[in-house]
Amino acid sequence: MTVRKALTAALMLLALLIAALDAEAARYGKRQLWGAIAYSSKTGSYGYAVDLKTKRDAETEAFRQCGSNCDLIRTFRDACAAVAAKPTRTSSDTGASREIAEMKALKKCGSDCAVKVWACTSEK
Repeated sequence: MTVRKALTAALMLLALLIAALDAEAARYGKRQLWGAIAYSSKTGSYGYAVDLKTKRDAETEAFRQCGSNCDLIRTFRDACAAVAAKPTRTSSDTGASREIAEMKALKKCGSDCAVKVWACTSEK
């Protein structure tokens, strides 16, 4: 086998390997970064976590920051989330951007609501 044929074969093998890795990454997502927001409608305290490897890790960190009497409002993956609230109602939603998440949460919550907390993962 000549050097040229060996080099061509090696390049073809490398191209197949790259294509296989890209297909695997597309199938399972390049990265899956989790986030969570915990919020207390009684006290207004909140905690959030972003860019964690598991849903459970994100929830644990959000609760740790928020403290006692917090409810988990929203977990999200590779996205943004927002919490909107007024004294009688709390709502949350997710979106591809902060603005979309806030708009959806406010729409669900109704009039006189305000965004209390938002968070986004870096991979969205």
